Amino acid sequence: MNDEQKRNLVKAIEESGEWERIETNVEGVYVVKPPENNYKQIVFVELIPTSNGQIIKKKGLYLKNIEELESFKKMINNPKTKELIEVISEFYGIKKIPKIEI
Repeated sequence: MNDEQKRNLVKAIEESGEWERIETNVEGVYVVKPPENNYKQIVFVELIPTSNGQIIKKKGLYLKNIEELESFKKMINNPKTKELIEVISEFYGIKKIPKIEI
């Protein structure tokens, strides 16, 4: 990110309202500014899953530092996480309702 982009980001954050999502040029990646806490402003990067450009979840994953990002990447890339999700999807995922002939 160059200096001009950084200045534009800071300006957009400062001009945004509480909990306003600031769209980025990366699909599913937003910047969110929650209310100040103890006179300290925190800003999150929100990751929202998308499919064909459409948001598929109302709320995303809020990250505020690199350590959180790396921790989530480690969990998401763990083969056991994928295996767990596959089993849950198999037994509890959306199933097609059979059509009954009458």
